[in-house]
Amino acid sequence: MRKKSGILEVARQAGVSSASVSRALSGHPAVSENMKARVLAAAADLGFHPNQMAQGLRRGRSTTVGLLVGDIEQGVYASLTKEIQAALETLGLDLLLYNLGHSHDRLKNILARSDSLQLHGIIIAASDTLSNDNLAVLSQKAAEQHFPILAIGLSLHGQGIPSIVYDDSEAVMRSVSHLIATRGPGIAYLGRIGGSASGTKRFSGYKAALAAHGIQIDQRLVWDAAFRYRAGHDSVERALDAGLAFRAIQAGSDELALGAMAALNARGLRIPEDVAIVGIGNIESSAYSSPSLTTHGAAPEAIAGLVAERLQKWQSNAPEIITLSRPFIRRASA
Repeated sequence: MRKKSGILEVARQAGVSSASVSRALSGHPAVSENMKARVLAAAADLGFHPNQMAQGLRRGRSTTVGLLVGDIEQGVYASLTKEIQAALETLGLDLLLYNLGHSHDRLKNILARSDSLQLHGIIIAASDTLSNDNLAVLSQKAAEQHFPILAIGLSLHGQGIPSIVYDDSEAVMRSVSHLIATRGPGIAYLGRIGGSASGTKRFSGYKAALAAHGIQIDQRLVWDAAFRYRAGHDSVERALDAGLAFRAIQAGSDELALGAMAALNARGLRIPEDVAIVGIGNIESSAYSSPSLTTHGAAPEAIAGLVAERLQKWQSNAPEIITLSRPFIRRASA
């Protein structure tokens, strides 16, 4: 069995000092290309892999990036986490996943512990409107520039934080206009509105589409509900029990849409003949529901690539906002 190699063995084989090995492996600018090549060749020959965590601690921070997701039970965050972890690995970084669970206190606690955890950076992927206290802490941390902070799904560039968001207002306006054109008036909106930044944008797209077609909002057809399967199911059940008439539903998430479909199917209503449905997110199960769900897509791989780029150049990043369009995916439900 081959003995585990260390920096001293690499230094002997490369014919350099152990300090030179450390500098070469950490990418120190003072190391020549020739020396770096010798060190890397020796390390590869000996099967030596530097302890990246220890390297980070010597620099005063670890190689771990904290990914704070708004709700781990939502499928969109599972896909995003998978892609971001892969992108971080290409940079030699690790991921610490933290579920905020729509809690301001949880975000406050993790921000307070970020220095003691010696995080390499923080990525906030959430839809909730943040409290003023948490915004102030994030803004201060961004101004100090000790480590990168990025936002996904939240527009925080006003607080000095680069942000990646979807144009959800445009997406929902597009699909609701499609529903009006194919189903006429009587389009219900099902989704979280209060306290949700993305939910507010999606609802604004619904309102804009109705206004563009000269249709007034019927508040009885606006159902504010959490992004959960059960919430979608129960909202539609209550509407049917109340005798409300509607020809289509624009849901604020695929989970809500799939829950709504289950309630309609249980009542013997046909989709899309009696009620058409559109979701948002394109989670994996949306393509395999019966009928398959019309939805708006997401781009977790593209977002992960943008995150990796900004982590590499974070000190030169301006507090920009990047807005991505959602593709409209037409399937059987609408």
